[in-house]
Amino acid sequence: MTDRVTDRDRPKPRITRGGVLLTVSALTACGLMLYGAIQLRDAGAAWSLTYEATSTGGPPRAAKMRYLHDSGPHPGGERRETEAGETRLPWRKTVVVDGGEEALLEVTPAGNGTASCRILLDGERQVASGKSPGPGKPAVCRVTTSDRSGKWSDRP
Repeated sequence: MTDRVTDRDRPKPRITRGGVLLTVSALTACGLMLYGAIQLRDAGAAWSLTYEATSTGGPPRAAKMRYLHDSGPHPGGERRETEAGETRLPWRKTVVVDGGEEALLEVTPAGNGTASCRILLDGERQVASGKSPGPGKPAVCRVTTSDRSGKWSDRP
């Protein structure tokens, strides 16, 4: 005679408190990660901006330059202001600026020259420009960046 094992003879899986706790913990962790990913996606923007400066009617340099940017390529970087003394023109620098923050470039031409500046979104679309009001006076470009990820309005 052969021993046959039936479903009734097999041990039934037991649900333990430890198993329930482990399952609930795993589901909670997954939910929190998903929530965090959604928050990061919607938590504002960081914009790649290109600052440009040129001069005419004087030496091809700036006596002084000042610009605002953030410290890293991701939203939430530390806000920085960089000042430079004499700088050869034309000049170009790509920076990151968080959404809702001011982007600023100020260029003081050397000698009796005049300066011009531009701020470009993604290196292409001009979002701000400025010119010296007279020889030796600074050109100022400024714009407040859009605070919505993926959207930049055409407001002045």
